[in-house]
Amino acid sequence: MSRNHTLAFRFLAPAAFALLSMVTSCSGDTTTSAQFTQSATAQVPGLVKLVGAGGSGSRARVHVILVGPEQNLDLFAFRFGIEIGNPNLVRLVPQASYVQTTLTTTAGQTISVDVDAASDPSVVRVDVEKQGGGAGNGISAAATSVVELTFEVSGAGTTSLTLVGLGGNPPRAFDSAQVPIGAVTFDAAGATIRGVTTGGGY
Repeated sequence: MSRNHTLAFRFLAPAAFALLSMVTSCSGDTTTSAQFTQSATAQVPGLVKLVGAGGSGSRARVHVILVGPEQNLDLFAFRFGIEIGNPNLVRLVPQASYVQTTLTTTAGQTISVDVDAASDPSVVRVDVEKQGGGAGNGISAAATSVVELTFEVSGAGTTSLTLVGLGGNPPRAFDSAQVPIGAVTFDAAGATIRGVTTGGGY
């Protein structure tokens, strides 16, 4: 190899390596993370509200909480929906079973938790109810979970999650006589969930 060719190779090799490194760094995979923000509504006893429970990557866990203590309530059932402002951005992640800590059982009672977003992806339908008759219960804790859900964002953007009623009725809690409990109210202000996308370009 001539001296000129050797010098040219020594010059071009680092330049080619630098170009390859730049192309590689600019063609990485895009990642999306979910960020949940609860409403500004103050937490007072008897309020049902959406609060964050952590998450990972594009998924956010959300607790529907009942603020306590409310020891004298006769809690037996909850029926409500969670409206997703943009169901093309956010969806419910179905689970084999759902966690709740608000309703407690006595002898002969069980608890049914029915969560449905398949019939209408824009509204997650939630029905949590005791089975087997008997009395309802109060809560002594500062807050309990009516149900824990997981939502997933598909890309960048922000939308709302809002507690709503079902079938023309407001969101409601019921006592053991299936009478709506006036002392339990539902947050009318929406929470927000945001998808943040990073990587995948210059």
